[in-house]
Amino acid sequence: MSIFAENKIYPDEEIPFKEHFSQFYDSIYVAFLPFFLIKNETKSKSFKASEQITVEQAKVEMKELEPLKLENVKIFTSNKDYPKEKEIYENGVLIKWKEIVSNTELSDNIELNRALKTSIGAYKKKLERQDLLKTLNDYTDLEKIWHPSEGGFDLFAKKEIYQTFKNFNKDTIIIVDEFFENKVELDLTKFSEYEFIDKIDFKDYYTYSSDREILFTIEWDSYFYLVAVDKNKIEYIENHFEGFIANEKTTHLWDWKKGEINNILNPNTTDKIKSWWKKIMK
Repeated sequence: MSIFAENKIYPDEEIPFKEHFSQFYDSIYVAFLPFFLIKNETKSKSFKASEQITVEQAKVEMKELEPLKLENVKIFTSNKDYPKEKEIYENGVLIKWKEIVSNTELSDNIELNRALKTSIGAYKKKLERQDLLKTLNDYTDLEKIWHPSEGGFDLFAKKEIYQTFKNFNKDTIIIVDEFFENKVELDLTKFSEYEFIDKIDFKDYYTYSSDREILFTIEWDSYFYLVAVDKNKIEYIENHFEGFIANEKTTHLWDWKKGEINNILNPNTTDKIKSWWKKIMK
């Protein structure tokens, strides 16, 4: 069975990308969702797509939460000032991850990704990097740079997706939503760039050519997406998207070393295993 027939297009987090897609593709590119500026001045105090709020604030905004006893929960709400797609299309300026890293004390894309994930409460508390998030926020707030919104193809990604299909003469495009409930077929010859962009909803997680030679897919809380192609197309992808080519071991958890998460979450267990291993090796 294939990943398409089984509705298993995005791999489990510990399965190497190349292994998962090997039946159809030999090259996988991990592409970053970019930051951006808006040309006209903005008065927003926050430049993130969502913000954490208190339980009290949440109960004011959502009356149905009032009777609930909410403890040890993180609640996020959408930033009402976040630019709409049309505004970004007309006035947005793409900012690459490498520019953020080069202008802050973040050491690399791994630290930047961890800062972004921390910002949306995606990690257990022990994994959070509030120090990295502060470094990121201090810079983006000062420069009025908007953060990408996680878990969906943003406008800049959709522009490049459109141009990629056009470049390789892929006119029939399939768009499938997160739960494989809705499948739409588009004739790209009948759509302008912006019309195509408008056709992809936030929860449309799988977009590919009808011959399945080019695939774009994303996961619900990620700041990156995957581009799956054959080796003859990977050079174009590398030149038009920011990110990196996956190797044989690259997984969804590319920003963590093997065992690193478990070592942080369960340090005592790790120490016991090390102690036990030393004893049997004597």
